[in-house]
Amino acid sequence: MIRPSQGSAGLHEALSGSGKANPARIVALTRPAANWCRRKFARALRACIVRSGESGRNVSAYLAIAENVLRISRRPMTARAILREAFRQRLVPSHLYGETQHKTLQARLSEDILSRRDHSAFFRTKPGTFFLREFLRDSSIPAEHRQPIKAHRRTRDLIRGWPLSVSAEAARNQLPQGISAAVRSFFEGLDASAVQYRPYRESTSNIPVWALGFVRRGNQVLCYRAGNYRDKRESFAHKRSLMFSALVVESDHTLFDEGVFGIESSALNAVSVDLDIPTSYGGYGMRDFVTKTCGIAHYQDDLVSASILVFVEVQSPEWFEPVTKRLSLNDLQWINLSPPPNNIHDFDPWSQKLIAFCSRQSRLEKRYG
Repeated sequence: MIRPSQGSAGLHEALSGSGKANPARIVALTRPAANWCRRKFARALRACIVRSGESGRNVSAYLAIAENVLRISRRPMTARAILREAFRQRLVPSHLYGETQHKTLQARLSEDILSRRDHSAFFRTKPGTFFLREFLRDSSIPAEHRQPIKAHRRTRDLIRGWPLSVSAEAARNQLPQGISAAVRSFFEGLDASAVQYRPYRESTSNIPVWALGFVRRGNQVLCYRAGNYRDKRESFAHKRSLMFSALVVESDHTLFDEGVFGIESSALNAVSVDLDIPTSYGGYGMRDFVTKTCGIAHYQDDLVSASILVFVEVQSPEWFEPVTKRLSLNDLQWINLSPPPNNIHDFDPWSQKLIAFCSRQSRLEKRYG
């Protein structure tokens, strides 16, 4: 038997000399070398994981375990299955312990996917099942294992910072009952004290600002029916919707943002997350979508809860076609708003406002050319 250190020389000998390769000889020479490399790799990985844990980076330790188990297995796995295989391979260091380690691993993977999105090494093939993004273009992997899905954030739960809010008095005095097209002039006309970022809570003195993105392709708008993981409010649950919504937060407003308070960026981000469109992948991505604000409205949900709604048109490129494999979006389809749908009450209240606004704009265009 050839030792691993002799594998290279022995392999060269098997491939040369007579000029004819001996497959059996090659396998006999390379298998020990491969096993030796695998053992060395496993020892190095364990050392790396231990060092990361000793530095307090348990998050990196869990992700390193998942990444290497998935790379070796070459198939999607649940967090529990990943840990089971990691223990079998002796890749889990002693400082990582607990009765619910699989839940910790699943949380770490979910956090990494949520925060890094298309830059994460991981993606979901179905709820609770993870795989490596490096295999997305590997044709040797079955196609069903290379179709990412993304669990959708619940609209009011995942807030990425302090939301933008406007004083209720300014909203009542300056916003009409319907939708106004004067979005920029509304915000520019407010006193500095009337606009601020503050922790999100129901309030009668300050009203949060929502960016409502709707995806348009020519004369059609993308429509879906809200699933079980979407908005739980009675007037929104299981309704048809045109909106991909997000609270406008401070991090949306950057030096490179040309819009108002980062509202367009917030809407674009909501569309990207909900429809699982990467920032850039294979030459395509969200950079191909064009946005513009088209209206603003004051919405009173009840006697206490109110919202300022900014409607943002997101013009899709020709290559975009929505995929129906989503956790909270059902019956994705393109619809025409002119003439408006007959079953208007089957839509959520925010979408009803947009449909009425588009219908009014269409009538004005026909009347005045």
